[in-house]
Amino acid sequence: MEQLKRSLIRQARRKYKNIYPCGSKRNLSECFTTYGDELSFWFNTEDQSTRLIVCKVPA
Repeated sequence: MEQLKRSLIRQARRKYKNIYPCGSKRNLSECFTTYGDELSFWFNTEDQSTRLIVCKVPA
């Protein structure tokens, strides 16, 4: 799971360059949610927009 989280962070950085934790979160590692077989990564971009990347968790 940690490798998948790191992969989502890298993907977000490639697409948006500078990314930041959402809301009161202090670290990007706190910005993940799992729901069923999906892993969601919430983060903010430089323009203060909240973005979301979702992927399936391998069985």
